[in-house]
Parts: sequence; structure tokens; C-alpha cells
Amino acid sequence: MATYPSDATADITAFSVIGTTTYNNTGTTVEFALPSTITTKAEAVVTQDGVTQDTTAYNLSSDGTKITFGVAPNATTLVVKTISLPNRFRILRTFPSVKAVDYSSSALAVNGNTYTVNGSQEFWSLPFNSNVESTSEFMVYLGGIFQQPTAYTYPSATLGNNGIDIGDNTAVKLVTNFAGNLTDSSDSDHTLSLNAGSPSFSSSNLVLAGSTQLTIPASGDFDVGEETSFTFETIITPDAGTQMSANQTLLARQQANDQYFFLRTVGTNATIGFIVNHSGYIVEAYGGNCNGGSSYNVAVSYDKTTANLRLYVADTLVQSVNYNPPNEPFNTRLLIAANNSVDGGSQASQERYKGKIEYIRMSKVAKFRNATTPVPSTTATVIGGAPIGAADVNDTLSIRIFEQATSEQGRFTSMADRKPDSGFSFSKKFDVAKFKSTAGYEKRRLKSRRPLRAYTLQYTNVSGVERTAIENFYNARSGDFESFSFDLSHLNESGTITTRFDGDLGITQVLSSGTQLIDNFFTISFKLQETYD
Repeated sequence: MATYPSDATADITAFSVIGTTTYNNTGTTVEFALPSTITTKAEAVVTQDGVTQDTTAYNLSSDGTKITFGVAPNATTLVVKTISLPNRFRILRTFPSVKAVDYSSSALAVNGNTYTVNGSQEFWSLPFNSNVESTSEFMVYLGGIFQQPTAYTYPSATLGNNGIDIGDNTAVKLVTNFAGNLTDSSDSDHTLSLNAGSPSFSSSNLVLAGSTQLTIPASGDFDVGEETSFTFETIITPDAGTQMSANQTLLARQQANDQYFFLRTVGTNATIGFIVNHSGYIVEAYGGNCNGGSSYNVAVSYDKTTANLRLYVADTLVQSVNYNPPNEPFNTRLLIAANNSVDGGSQASQERYKGKIEYIRMSKVAKFRNATTPVPSTTATVIGGAPIGAADVNDTLSIRIFEQATSEQGRFTSMADRKPDSGFSFSKKFDVAKFKSTAGYEKRRLKSRRPLRAYTLQYTNVSGVERTAIENFYNARSGDFESFSFDLSHLNESGTITTRFDGDLGITQVLSSGTQLIDNFFTISFKLQETYD
């Protein structure tokens, strides 16, 4: 059902067009040059594949020469026109600013960056033109489920106040930030213990002297041969005085001589290596650079769907190998800084690590799949430890922002922008059935306790633009044939009613100063009758 006055719309062709530019296959483009310089967004008319866009969809540059979209239109045909807009057709609108952005497996460009729910993206932009200062000003939904502010990080480590960091937090199985403790901050709550003495810490790092190791009790969380993907991440600083000629182990599980995995520095060529052995099924990945005294972020990421294991060093993919392990879990503890589950032995025999470790994070997802990795935060968190979409490509992320009311100049678009300037009149009538006998006795029956309202509206000295909007709406209803919804806010009341036109549409020309619609002025009046249907 049509609604008056919002559906009594003005045709943009009523205004003189100054210039037109057509763009084809816009893709991820967000910035478009205007055919002529303008002063307000209302003077730009943008049509995307035949649909005119609201002025809130784009911003005007300070010099008035181009417009910028927050989200790329990705239109087959984008037509940009500049028009001559007289002052009387400029509308200052004030409204609660509600902004939204929805991310999915389809790439979406927002604020100059492209985002995709693909199992790799960890940071996400807030909607275009956002201006927030705290999490109380926006809401986040993951797969349609509202997320508490504790489920994401704001401000984003990458985007600052313009974005958030969020991931599939349940996939994170181990988070050890060595900033003064040996605590696992993941939901798995694993216990870490040092085999001898007390731990030493320096500048948010665990300092290992090459004579000790950390152990974590056996858990399926650390399996690398099951039907699941996984990612190990860490930041290390090998000791500057250490001779890098010998291997040094960062992470290890060794159940037998032919059942183990090691993440280590490789002394023979000063690289990083990951090796896994499942009863003779051996896979190795080596690369990068590793010298004493320098810090490196290291990651091993396995994508089960593609049987691909990737090794990253210093934010770069150094080797990718095929890995299709047997279903052969290791039933032994996880070691940090040594390669053997047997305590004791020399530094060389145990390949004990000497240096600093900032954190270790393990996730049951293939966190990294590209040629580069994002620079990790100095503090590892459950949030962002496993990007959304890593487990399910159908994941969606929605962000809604509620800002204070804002004012913005637009243009006349419908009769919702023009109220009856000379007022209105209305009447009420109850539907009553009357019976009168021949003797003069009368009986009445109330058919409905709801009165039917009738309104008379009059607009004086409106231009041909408004006249055409009203006339087209009247014609589309076939006069008083078709009912429609009437928004009573047009008369400063609340609610809507179902009405029909009652009688003729009265049009009286007041002034003509040209041939265009904007140069002709009219007085228009009509009646509306409320109906039950």
C-alpha cells in the first residue's frame, strides 16, 4: 500500500542538469570526480544501476569536485549528475544518525580498505563516517548474535578508533603472555610449570637461560595429526651471546623417536624450522632468518581443507608444504624451550632454547593463509587469536552505530518535505444506523466505536515540482478509487490511517515566470476520507 506524503515523490528531472558523468563497472572504487563543482551534497544526483542514492551514502570533498562513498557502489553503471538547486528546494534534515556495515564472505571496501570474512581478517572498520568514543555507542553482531564488549577489542590495534578487533575466540586453546606469570588465559586454562627454579621475566618476556624448560600436561588441544586445522604463534628473541650453530627448540611434543613435532631455530643455516613425524610420515618446513639478539614473530599454520602447512617468519610466508597426516594423536605433554619429554640432559642434547619468548598462542584454526601475516600485537589475546570465518565461511559480522542527532542539507524529494502551509481542517463522524417507525419512534445502533476522520489539505504557492508529485500520486490511485496509507505526522499528529481521496484534486495556477516546473506556482487542495479497509 502506498503512503502519503512520502510516496508523492519529485522527479529529479525537474531540476536543470549542469553536467553528467557515467562510470562503468566501478568494482571497489569509492571516489568519483563530479562533472562540475558544487557546494552541497544535495546538488549531486547519483544513480546506481537505475536507483537514485540517498545523499547520506557519500561525502563531498572540501573543494566540491568529487564525492566519496564509504562502501564501494560496485555498480555496473553509476551515473553522477550535478544539478542547479534553488534555495527553496534545499532541505535541512535532522535525524538520529544510525550507521551500519555488514561483512560476509564477499569482499567489501570500507574507508579505503577491503574486508572479507575469510578466516584471515582480524580487524574490521566501523561504518562510514563513524564518530564514536566508546563501546557503549555501537553494537556488534556475529552470525546474528549480539556480542558483549568483552568479545572484541576497541579501539583496534590496527585501525584505532575507526575499527574493532574480533575473532572466533572459542578456537583459541592456549594463550601465554609472559608478562610476569606463567598463566594460560584461554578458556582451556592449561597449567604451565618450570622444571627447575623460578621463572625470570624482562620487558613482558620470559627469559630462559638454556638450562630449563616449560611443560604443559597432555591435551588434545595440541594435536597436529587430527582432522582439524591449527596455528602456533610466538615472538622470540634468541640470546645475543648464543652460538646459533646448534638447534634450539621453541615448541615440541615427543612421544617416541618416530612420533614428534618440533618448532625450532636451525643452527646450521640460522633459519626457523618445523618438523613433524607420524611413524615415519615426515613433513618439514624451513625458512626465514634467525640470529641472536633480534626479535622475530614466528607462526605455523595448517589448513586442513587444502592439506597445506605454512611457515611464517617476520610476517612473511617462507615455505608452504603439503601435509596430510594420519589420524595418530600424541598422548604426551607439550614442551616449551626443549625437545624431549625426559627431564635432565645437557642443553645440546635437549636442544634447550636460550633467550626470550614474548608469548605463545595456539588456535584450532588455519589463522594465516596468505603470503604475509599481520604484525602481531605485543600482547596476545583470545580476541583475534582465531579470525572469524576460519571455521565457517558463512560467518557474518554486523556493526551498528547510534550517534547523536545530526543535521545535513538535502534536497526536496517528496511531499514529506512540504507540509500544508495554510493549515488543514478535519472532521469526525461515527457510523450510526438509524431506524424510525411510522409512529415517529427512533432507534439507533452504533456500528463502530471508531470514528471515521476526514481531512482537507491545502498547499499555497507551491512550485510545479510539488504539484507534479501530488498529481502523480493522485493519478496512481485513480483518484478516489484506491485506498492508501496516510502518515499523520504530516499534520503533526502520530500514527497512520487508511484513506481515499474524496472528490477532485483542486489545482489553481498562481504565477508563471517560465516554462520549467520550478518557475510555475500553484495552490493545491484535496480531501481525504478515512476508510475501514
